[in-house]
Amino acid sequence: MEEQPRTRRVGILGYGKLGQFLVSQLLSHGPPLGLSLSFVWARSAGALQALPPDLRLADLRHLPSTGVDLVVEVAHPCLAQEHGEDILRHADFMLGSPCALADAVTERRLREAAARGGHTLYVPRGALWGCDDIARMDSAGTLQALQVTMTKAPGSFRAQGWLRERLAAAVASGTTTELYRGPLRPLCPLVPNNVNTMAAAAVAAPSLGFDGVTACLVADPSVPDWHVIAVEVTAVAEGGRALTVTSTRRNPAGAGDVTGSATRHSFWSSVLACTGHGGCVKLC
Repeated sequence: MEEQPRTRRVGILGYGKLGQFLVSQLLSHGPPLGLSLSFVWARSAGALQALPPDLRLADLRHLPSTGVDLVVEVAHPCLAQEHGEDILRHADFMLGSPCALADAVTERRLREAAARGGHTLYVPRGALWGCDDIARMDSAGTLQALQVTMTKAPGSFRAQGWLRERLAAAVASGTTTELYRGPLRPLCPLVPNNVNTMAAAAVAAPSLGFDGVTACLVADPSVPDWHVIAVEVTAVAEGGRALTVTSTRRNPAGAGDVTGSATRHSFWSSVLACTGHGGCVKLC
């Protein structure tokens, strides 16, 4: 008798709009694809009241007893910083907040944990268009520069520190305002909910990384229900001349949302790609 493929048990960390979408997908479409929902965890246990009790994980310390195969984080980068190593001891880990890797210590610890435990640290591409092409250029040694510009309505940014004051000034002026232009690394802790697409670009292009990728944030009140992401790539072509590629992605989004609607489906596709690739870091 032919052996049936084993069902992969998936746990979700975070129950905002993206977490709710992934839970719905797992419950409705997962079983025929060999996926089952193992548990859901949220920082506020009250957010999970609509779920059956057996799907609620009250304490992350109980994660090893769930038999989970893949843990998907869609909550906040602090989860990777505080619990990522423990998760990778027991399961593959899809890091929905890859801006956590902007902290060099966290990145090193997670990479080492993946190698030690033989589990994969997955980084979803999210809204990053051309991710595979960027990675190929970087691997070939031809990538020279990479800039990602993210334009959203002011209400879609969740800014902290000094950037919050600049955002408030932009809101007061009612005009299009460039909030930031510069290296990606120092931006990540200022808007951790907004720059994960940029962080995916830094992972796709390790020769540039968080210090070499240029990030640009623009608050534009004329796009209340869109997230616009422009990716500009510069690479060396034959004869030493520069190859340039520019792509612009207009993603529909609800007013004030930090994640566009099409990105939710991108995350689901990433979950389907997390089939276990050994102790490494892998874009999905």
